[in-house]
Amino acid sequence: MSTLTYNGHDFSEYVTAELVEPAGHALSPRSLAVPGRPGAALLGCELPPRVLRVRLFLDAGVTLTAEERSAIRHEMYGWLAAPSGAELELPGEPGLSWRDAVVTGASDWDSLFEDGSCEVEFTCFDPVAYGDGKSSAGTALAVGGTWETWPVVTLTALAGSSVKVADGLGRYVLVEREFAAGDEVVMDFAAEAVTVDGVDVSADVAVESTFFSLAPGSHSLTFSGCSAHTVAWTERWL
Repeated sequence: MSTLTYNGHDFSEYVTAELVEPAGHALSPRSLAVPGRPGAALLGCELPPRVLRVRLFLDAGVTLTAEERSAIRHEMYGWLAAPSGAELELPGEPGLSWRDAVVTGASDWDSLFEDGSCEVEFTCFDPVAYGDGKSSAGTALAVGGTWETWPVVTLTALAGSSVKVADGLGRYVLVEREFAAGDEVVMDFAAEAVTVDGVDVSADVAVESTFFSLAPGSHSLTFSGCSAHTVAWTERWL
């Protein structure tokens, strides 16, 4: 057991925490009934929001008065209320965090005295955890984690009419405009956006471009129209 951090608040001053971890992700299948065959044809699956449960144990309760224990509980109630969602770091998951997490359930305290505990349910609307941030100035990338991630590519343009980033599968992002030597080009693949020296130039992205993701494993990228480049990404974990 350890503690958790949620919405910028470290709960370790008041409670220890234990993750009640599910065995895996439950997928939401898409299917189609097919005449003449039993069951249905599986068309694919979606990864729905993930529900995680954490049991909280009130610490140092024996040294507190009833008023002090009440004050602590109400302060934590305020910390757990994040209607817009917040970042969650769980006990037993060092280096990982979940985003867009909301408290969607909570049990009663099983005791209002020094050994009180309760269970809190978090729904993570982004169901894949974020791990370490990585970057590379090379062309060969080793992407860790267990889920695909979206890179941010920063290029130093040469004087010319285009810059391009491509992978070994034939996917690429091509930006066509007049570049001056030294222009900083930032391609955000998750947002499908491109800036040059901080100015949005997404309209200059060629229509056949694909803002591709990076699956865990090895990747080889090629770069043209630039004198230097950096690829940054964050490992994702199921």
